[in-house]
Amino acid sequence: MNSGANSGPTSGADPGADSSEGDYRVYNNFYGPQYHGRAHFGIATAAERPGRARATGLLDGDEIDALLRSYIRPDCFDEAARELSRTGIVVLTGPQGTGKRSGAVALLRETVGPSADYVVLSPDIGLDQLAERTFDAGVGYVVLDRTGAAAAAGATGAAGTGVDAAGPSSDFDWRRVRDQLRRHRAHLVITTVHGVAGRSPKAVRHLPWRPPVLDKVVRARLVQARIPREIVDRAVAGIPPRCPIAVVADAAQRIAAGADPDQAWKEHSGSAPQAVQEWFGAEEERSLREIAEVTTLAFAPGIGRRAFESLQDLLERLLGPVYFTPEAAVGAGVGAGAASDGAAAPDATGQAAADGPDPQQRRRARPVDRRRSLSRNALITTEMQVYGATTREVMVFADSELRRWVLQALWRDHPTEYWDAVRHWLEALVDADPDPALQLSIASGLTLLGHIAFDEVVQSYLDPWARGESGETGQTLAVYVLWYMCLEETQAAAALTLARTWAQSLHPTLRGTALIAFSGQLGVTFPTDAVKWLWAVLRTSALEKREEREHGLRAWAQLFLTFVDCQEDAGIVLDALAHRIRKERRTRSAAYSATGLLVLETTLWVFTATERLSGRPAVARYVADRPEEADVVAELWAAVLCYRPLRRSALSALLVTVRGLPAVTSDPTAAAARLGHALAAALPQVEHPLLTSELGRLAVSRPTRATGPDCVATLLGALNRVKDTEPR
Repeated sequence: MNSGANSGPTSGADPGADSSEGDYRVYNNFYGPQYHGRAHFGIATAAERPGRARATGLLDGDEIDALLRSYIRPDCFDEAARELSRTGIVVLTGPQGTGKRSGAVALLRETVGPSADYVVLSPDIGLDQLAERTFDAGVGYVVLDRTGAAAAAGATGAAGTGVDAAGPSSDFDWRRVRDQLRRHRAHLVITTVHGVAGRSPKAVRHLPWRPPVLDKVVRARLVQARIPREIVDRAVAGIPPRCPIAVVADAAQRIAAGADPDQAWKEHSGSAPQAVQEWFGAEEERSLREIAEVTTLAFAPGIGRRAFESLQDLLERLLGPVYFTPEAAVGAGVGAGAASDGAAAPDATGQAAADGPDPQQRRRARPVDRRRSLSRNALITTEMQVYGATTREVMVFADSELRRWVLQALWRDHPTEYWDAVRHWLEALVDADPDPALQLSIASGLTLLGHIAFDEVVQSYLDPWARGESGETGQTLAVYVLWYMCLEETQAAAALTLARTWAQSLHPTLRGTALIAFSGQLGVTFPTDAVKWLWAVLRTSALEKREEREHGLRAWAQLFLTFVDCQEDAGIVLDALAHRIRKERRTRSAAYSATGLLVLETTLWVFTATERLSGRPAVARYVADRPEEADVVAELWAAVLCYRPLRRSALSALLVTVRGLPAVTSDPTAAAARLGHALAAALPQVEHPLLTSELGRLAVSRPTRATGPDCVATLLGALNRVKDTEPR
């Protein structure tokens, strides 16, 4: 997704220009797709985009079918179903990979029926919010990987602590939720990776969830696919020990599609863990250089040899104090001023001594042959990557799965001093303002490390970078890590909770980083939470400096752009603004309040946001793609047009939008007429001739070279036709 909104309305500021002050300008622009693993940050078509869609909202039939196809009930299913039917709520506890997600949906289907709607709520929702929520009768609700509204990300792991704003969840809190569900005749299933701190509440059962028997899962899927019995038996016999249920289901699906059972299990279990174990467990202890090689590649895969060796050299200098001891050097016949592998011993700050042993020794020393060492490393290889008409050689792991296992081994076997050196190394890379590809590599490496040591990633990297301690590049990397986490079901909830704590912070730079995070992939994954926290930060920032206010407005524009680009429902942004304008009209009879004016200004920023590459307004594409939303768009535009201080900017934005329709739809005339009719219905009658006159004059004063249909004339014609049919 593009990470910069080229937007612009308003009085006293040019939103299209990047602010030169403050620590919030972290909108990196990639002119062309930037692929990295399964993440996508840049501009791409929907077919090219492998990113994860929203994790909350209404579950559609295809999602439900995919989850429950050949579903096998575990032994604990019946007890949970009875509890859900009796009380309307049940909490499933257990580690990742035990099938809680599919179990929750299966429980709802069993209790409320297959024809009911199933709605996924935010994992960051609190018990107080659930107790005050208005549920729809007959609907099944589910909260996946709930963290609790005030659970600090990383307090006890990637999913938080399971506590709420008032402290540990009490029986009273759970009773309120249960009673609210009963009152509305709805049902709710909550999943979490940990139980309640202290004594389990009596009002709501917390049931440990266990996966079904893996043999039954494989047999059910393959028998349904009419796979021969001998292949089914081979597939069952090949199930690896302690294999997660999700891996088993995926392998069974591949076998059902025709894959060989042995090959399917090999691809899932693989040889990566064994290869890493053998490499780190070799009789001869790995040298500083070898550890630096795999560490460098863990955080910077896919770069060229020269760049790789430069990064490795810097890391070796910082790791020197961890591995170098005078006793070892003397035992090897080396002076105390020299380090292993021919590198000079770093001083207390991690920097190598400038002089080394002495000038004569330096002349006799062999140059460090890192390439020969790399060629002997069984975990590392090279591959040729094609870039247009050219190719280049890059450093990669021999197996893509090796990366996460190497990080796991490094975390398990190396001391705090080692990880301090790695932190200083990554900070040095960030300070050097690396190119976007290296930034994405570092971010994806930290995301993988977060699976193993989430506290380390948050406390050593994400929080300091989000506070601006490493400048704009550090903020960018903190956001990228959260976006990568959103691509993983097991980490998305933790990313949401962490961004929420930043949004609630009193630190302005932390709030600015939260704005950027919520306006990108995090907002796509959790759209309702994004709208909620972007508004909360904007209202706070509106009282602070002007730059902070503009960053909040730009984030709203960027979120709308992101939704339109990802072909997600951007209407959630417009609906939120329309709701606040209606509320303002109901509660005030005269002038807008400060909050109402902020809504109008935000609306104008959204409507003037332009796509970075094409320069066309995103709202033009939205109007063309979503004809059923024309009324909401017109309602918002009418509100801004009727507020005189913003009218000129609103007219200009409307003109640009209407003229942009021919570029985004094959039937621009119909789209313009539809918008014109909706505007006529939304505007007071007295505004019709004024809009026709002013927009017509503005169009004449700003001629266009476009040769397509005159959509401005079509829109004005629709306005006039409605005016002529109105009773006098």
